[in-house]
Amino acid sequence: MKAKRIISVLLAGIIASSAALSVSAATISDVSVFGDTVVKANIVDPGSVSYVITIPSTADFGALTQPENTDTDHYAFFEFNVEATELNVKNNQGVTVYMKDSSSTDGQFYITQNTDNTGIETPLTLQYDVYDTPVNEENVGSYEAINVTAEPGTYGYHLCSFVYGSQGNTQPVTLALNQNALYGKTVSDIAGEYSGTITFHTALFERG
Repeated sequence: MKAKRIISVLLAGIIASSAALSVSAATISDVSVFGDTVVKANIVDPGSVSYVITIPSTADFGALTQPENTDTDHYAFFEFNVEATELNVKNNQGVTVYMKDSSSTDGQFYITQNTDNTGIETPLTLQYDVYDTPVNEENVGSYEAINVTAEPGTYGYHLCSFVYGSQGNTQPVTLALNQNALYGKTVSDIAGEYSGTITFHTALFERG
């Protein structure tokens, strides 16, 4: 849609120029048999880029279950895609996506028990991992979480980069919470709603 607007403006400029030339046209006659016409053109550089990266509004692990043992892992998963919905960038540019826990001080990701009106003095905090690939109960051991293998920067962990021409591409993400952290706890103490926030950050970059 933006491209159509730019084309319309250019056409309007061409039409206006044609009208101007007809008003200020030079003449050639038997007295002056030579005449010059200056030929002009211009290329419009919008000078700006735009992009839309789509992220989920909510990530919900659903109802967690207290395991009966910790002999094996008991994961809860949530999968989603980060999408380059619109990518109006130049051919040497791209958009990098970062993610981090909005309140974490150690680079990890957490959800914390909501203690409003519960009388619980010390809320329970549960840590979860972030994978940049689809994982499930069967293959989770074959992959490493980005919050385990990488170091977060100012804007968090590098998740992915969308380069010119990759509009519509998606980056799969899986959140994995090991419910073994609930083992042995009193259910009445850990019951309730849990929440946390992931902050995504995007940055435009140029390739060399």
